[in-house]
Amino acid sequence: MILWGQISQFSVFMVLQLLASYGKSGILELEDNEERAVIYLEDGFVEAVSVPRSDHLLGARLVKSGHITQSQLRKIVLASRFHRQREFIGLVLMKSGKVDHQAIVDIIKEQAYENTLELSNWVEGSFKFTVPLQAVCFPLPPHINVEHLLLEVSRRLDEGQRPTRAKKDMPGEELCAYCNAGCTRIQKRKYLRDGICLWRNMPVMVRETLYAPDTQPTFAEGEEEVKGLPFL
Repeated sequence: MILWGQISQFSVFMVLQLLASYGKSGILELEDNEERAVIYLEDGFVEAVSVPRSDHLLGARLVKSGHITQSQLRKIVLASRFHRQREFIGLVLMKSGKVDHQAIVDIIKEQAYENTLELSNWVEGSFKFTVPLQAVCFPLPPHINVEHLLLEVSRRLDEGQRPTRAKKDMPGEELCAYCNAGCTRIQKRKYLRDGICLWRNMPVMVRETLYAPDTQPTFAEGEEEVKGLPFL
């Protein structure tokens, strides 16, 4: 185990940014009292995001998006099983010639965005980052930049999209207490939406742009100035 901590102290998105900044490869496991999620990283890029309630059926997503028909999907899957092929369904579909590589990668990316959005209301539980002895390899990795991923999730949250399953209700004051910026009432009114703190889930690069005090903090006489420390 390389890294471990409480989500109440370091949000999922903050941990992702830390791992990306160091170009880490490994598995970030998230657990709370209700469920478990896993994020796979390679050189600081996200390769897959797995949450228990998400739709992991790539074929079904391709049918829904209109890239392939249900009948075509069924024939391809049955042919694959007949030849006893145990390949990733995305590779099977790509080899069939019915769906091109980019369409499959785009669907996988969209799934990663949706699954990361599902993690935006995780405020309790623990995280654990490990590097397995044998790296997990994905046949068609989307290789998503973490900052881009978090910006996209922040945009969707701001537009009103919410996780499909609500976590336990927590008082707004307690939610905002996790934010290192020391949220003011104005910030809470602006960023606390339906029990989700948009400010806390906002990528650091955006947050620093919005929250840039014009004046330096003042200190009481005899009080030492404490410079900002890194969150981890």
